[in-house]
Amino acid sequence: MQKKLAWLTIAAAFVVRASCQTPVVVISIDGMRPDYVLQAEQHGLKLANLSRFVKRGAYADGVVGVAPTVTYPSHTTLMTGVWPAEHGIYSNTTFDPLQTNMTGWHWYASATRVPTLWEAATQAGLTVASINWPVTVDARGIKYNIPEYWRARTADDRPLIEAVSRPVGWLVEQEKKLGPYEERSEGALESDSIRTKYAIDLLRNQKIGFLTLHLAAFDHAAHDTAPFSKHSNETLEALDAMIGSIEKAALAADPSSAIIVVSDHGFSRTDYKVNLLLPFIREGLLHVKTSAGKSTVSTWDATLWPAGGCSAVMLRDPKDAAIKAKVKALIDKMKTDPQYHIKRVVAQPEIRQMGGSPDAEYLIEMDLDYQVGYTMSLEGPVITPIPSTGMHGYLPDNTEMRASFFAEGKGIAAGRDLGVIDMRQIAPTIAGLLGIIFPTAHQPPLNIH
Repeated sequence: MQKKLAWLTIAAAFVVRASCQTPVVVISIDGMRPDYVLQAEQHGLKLANLSRFVKRGAYADGVVGVAPTVTYPSHTTLMTGVWPAEHGIYSNTTFDPLQTNMTGWHWYASATRVPTLWEAATQAGLTVASINWPVTVDARGIKYNIPEYWRARTADDRPLIEAVSRPVGWLVEQEKKLGPYEERSEGALESDSIRTKYAIDLLRNQKIGFLTLHLAAFDHAAHDTAPFSKHSNETLEALDAMIGSIEKAALAADPSSAIIVVSDHGFSRTDYKVNLLLPFIREGLLHVKTSAGKSTVSTWDATLWPAGGCSAVMLRDPKDAAIKAKVKALIDKMKTDPQYHIKRVVAQPEIRQMGGSPDAEYLIEMDLDYQVGYTMSLEGPVITPIPSTGMHGYLPDNTEMRASFFAEGKGIAAGRDLGVIDMRQIAPTIAGLLGIIFPTAHQPPLNIH
């Protein structure tokens, strides 16, 4: 009850200035570094639509993101204007020390601890829609919502998507005219094409005041083949065409619309995966049992919460001085051992100061050519070669991890270079375009006008 009253109090603080309202479409290109657009010619890229944003709109040289630089915390910061330490989404996956959650992700909006732009826009009387945005299952404030959600990534996921989409029954009706909404087996690009088609239909047939769309194909391509690979470049060129179609539909619906293209993080090439969990097992900080040839975690005192290029070190009992000392000794030993390729170790309270999880004892960041991934085996080698792949999740002061921001529309300055910006500034900037005062975002909006 107290939580509900708190939300109602915050909602009452939202104020709309109707004379200043601009319809806003936000498109997230997962994993797109700004130099893909700002240095498109040098990389042999043909990005007719994204390149136009640089000439006719405002753009950032880079966006300094969250710690670690992964998708779900980043997308939540984009919609709240605060760091993970405040909004509560610390990683893509949920913390799962016993490895029983089948690598479940933070799909559910109930885990977000602060108000979102969707709620603010709805309180202001706007019609809000979202397609494939992370952390939006049962999200408040979204009238038309197809969340990002999966389990098996097979046809069996289709009824699941229908069950979590809103309003109830709307997805089925849309499929009658637009075709199945599904993850295509041919690849992520085909799935993004479907999402684009659904977004365009919303813009054409509903008076949408605020639309968010997450396109994920580029992230898949860069993970599989590294940034600036032929496959990654071709994928972004295809997404560029989709962006052009969306912008055309938005401006046809309302010529005063603003189109904002963002990303959640950058990318670095990786050639090796490192299993940092093995020394924790050897030191007895977590115990493994084997049954029917399968190894599982039985108990733990300290373990890792991997996030691509970083891993949080988590303690079962942070007040246990003996375990804390044992973990510190192990970490000190590991960071000087070249086989682990650890770039640096960040401890609390520095993690909290950079906006990361207040529950992590340490954040271990890897050298850029090395990743820990999102899962770690309980056995096997320390180093596994995975040539020409890509990863993010490193700390946000790495320039390769910088995200993107491009904005175009009526009243937005042409050719405005904003320099390097803070990701938390994007939400209040969107709020300003929507004509909303968004008091829970503390950073100043960007000077895009």
